[in-house]
Amino acid sequence: MTAEIMISEKAAAWAKGARRISAATLARLGVGSGTTYFPELDRRSEGLFFRYPNGWKARAIPDKAFVAGKGFKLSFWNIDRVIVANPPRVYIVEGEFDALALVEAGVSPDAVLSVPNGAKERPADAPQDQAGYAYVDEAMRAGLSRAKQFVWCGDGDGPGLALRTDMARLLGAARFSFVDWPEGCKDANDLLAGDGPEALRSLVEDGALPWPVAGLYRMRELPEPAPFTLWKPGFPEWESKVMLAPRTLSVVTGHPGHGKTALWAQIWFKVVQTYGVGICVASFETRPKPHLRRQLRTLHAGGLEKDLTEREIAAADAWINDRYLFVVHPEQKPTLEWFLDMAEVAVVRHGARIIQVDPWNRLEGARERNESETDYIGRCLRNNPRLRARHELPCADSCSSRKNGLNPPRFSAEPRGYFGFEALGQHGGSRIRGASAGDIRRRLPQDGSGPLPSRGTVRRAGIPV
Repeated sequence: MTAEIMISEKAAAWAKGARRISAATLARLGVGSGTTYFPELDRRSEGLFFRYPNGWKARAIPDKAFVAGKGFKLSFWNIDRVIVANPPRVYIVEGEFDALALVEAGVSPDAVLSVPNGAKERPADAPQDQAGYAYVDEAMRAGLSRAKQFVWCGDGDGPGLALRTDMARLLGAARFSFVDWPEGCKDANDLLAGDGPEALRSLVEDGALPWPVAGLYRMRELPEPAPFTLWKPGFPEWESKVMLAPRTLSVVTGHPGHGKTALWAQIWFKVVQTYGVGICVASFETRPKPHLRRQLRTLHAGGLEKDLTEREIAAADAWINDRYLFVVHPEQKPTLEWFLDMAEVAVVRHGARIIQVDPWNRLEGARERNESETDYIGRCLRNNPRLRARHELPCADSCSSRKNGLNPPRFSAEPRGYFGFEALGQHGGSRIRGASAGDIRRRLPQDGSGPLPSRGTVRRAGIPV
């Protein structure tokens, strides 16, 4: 390449006939012609030469072959001109001839770039870390980042779409738009040759589409949610203050031995009985046999187990067997991942609609050795909603406050006899904070936060044990 740009008649005629690119457009973008050796052809051939900031590339004519000059370094073609001009909108294509096609159609030569090499078969996992994309970061730091919009006009084949995905991540989705070519058209040069310059210019200037961003929507784009299902907890005095529902999380905290398990056994019993749903119970400190069975028999028959007839016991056991599943680890060493697997089986295979964990503390062995408490809590909160949202489940977790002199690592609770309501989960939920098992059936204050008797027994609350 010499300082003076020269284009032979043969090269100009080929560009016009094969690519619909005029000699004037070649000259505007500094494209010259000359002769060099092309390894793909194993001979010297005339070609068109494209200047880069560090070196040059050539395309043989009429046979298709490419070669780069010694010292060539990857960069956008035409980048120096674009950075100096600082246009608000920059068009990026996948080859020099596509950039020439845009200029031929009337797009400013100060607003057109081409990537220096071909596309990959699939998008990169981390394109910003790929050595082959370093030129993008260099261009952004050199001034390309000042552009307000990037319009991607790359090829419509598989590798071209993979490159488009990478470029959207490298240049930023907020400013990234793209062009979808018409049926039977692969790139800008194809559209120029087939439909003419006006069609090409109209599409790239007026038909570019914004890169879709998952998670950000207009109100009209959001789907209407399904009607919200609410379950009454079984205590009339509570129903103006607390409701249970699928896709919610209820967390119960309180003093050890003050009736959390018995209280929620009765609440979920009433839900299961009233609404005909199934429940999966992970009871890590209260044995299903005989303790939970005794509670459920009593609740089903309406009398203490010791006073029930054989027929009442048989009816209660049949009902329990039909509605309840119990999660029991064979080695008494449950982990969060294991529990979630069991819960999903209960939901998919057996149709459970409620998942109860009692107590949560027994799952904390899932915390990894180098995992901080914050990271562990975050992982639990990510995993639990995933199960609840996928299968429309309510989940109930129970943990004790200040058990053995220690605060539970997931939830802190004041050791007082108070009841409160707090929204949790995707559609809301309830957390009962520090609730003792005092006289639950007494009408609560209107604001839902007043004190309850703090030392009543479970039996006084109307919950048989």
